[in-house]
Amino acid sequence: MNNTYPIREFARLTGVNPVTLRAWERRYGIIAPERTAKGHRYYTGQHLEHVRHILYWLDQGYPIRQVRMLLQEAQQPGPQNDDDWPQLQQQILQAARHLHSQRLDELWNQGFATYPLAVYYERCLQPVMQQLRSGTEQALVLKCFEALLKRKLACVAAQQQRHNRGPVLLLATTHKQAELDTLACACALGAAEIRVEYFAANLQPAELMLAREVIAAQQVWIHFHPLPAAQQQQWQEYLWQQQFPHCLSGTVPYDVGSNNQIEIMPALLSQQVRQYINQSHSRMQEVPVCYQQQSGGQRHGEQQ
Repeated sequence: MNNTYPIREFARLTGVNPVTLRAWERRYGIIAPERTAKGHRYYTGQHLEHVRHILYWLDQGYPIRQVRMLLQEAQQPGPQNDDDWPQLQQQILQAARHLHSQRLDELWNQGFATYPLAVYYERCLQPVMQQLRSGTEQALVLKCFEALLKRKLACVAAQQQRHNRGPVLLLATTHKQAELDTLACACALGAAEIRVEYFAANLQPAELMLAREVIAAQQVWIHFHPLPAAQQQQWQEYLWQQQFPHCLSGTVPYDVGSNNQIEIMPALLSQQVRQYINQSHSRMQEVPVCYQQQSGGQRHGEQQ
């Protein structure tokens, strides 16, 4: 079949993981893949365009239940549904205030299955953290919530890493306060089967260069947190000298020179992830055949 994709290949192209694609089909009816004679799902170029439209409406802040109507009728949504973002946020806040780790895990699993992780993180988890950080909650609630979410995202990233093959993206952040954003980015990229390595927060330039060499990374992505002037200058000097592909996000140093190896990413995580995924497709043309065989050879049973 020409221009058709099994579910894992389609997930790699769109950044929407297979679990979410199945939920969009079965629960929400917003995408309908074709089927082979044996019942395996496959997707077409038209489905690619359809998912781009779905992601557009999600980026506008609409919940998944309203997307079907927006796609069909191109009009403003009607009354809010039971999975609206404010209600999802309140469910998480209630569980956080009671330090109910099992309930939080259940809510996160539902969210990760329903939305692309970057969208869910932006629209649901970040607003919750903003409210917890506003000073109206006990410090213990915020501390426990962030620790549990960090553990959850790290587990998701570790599970993805067992399956993802190919060129390595080394992901780093300059401060521990930005670690949650960085882990969310790692998981969102991992859903597109990009092989991401993340080790720890606050790596220094020399440490980052060493890690890059040891793991033979093809590219580096640095997420910046506001830095003191001395560290800012240190990172600027590092970036001026780079002849290696870098993506930069967050509070990027003001003067990074005119180095064509450096790409400044958009502000929103969901846009960052989609831009990187789109660019990675062209980079994959240069990947050794052995990598591509490794990434595609184990998954016949996962294409339903």
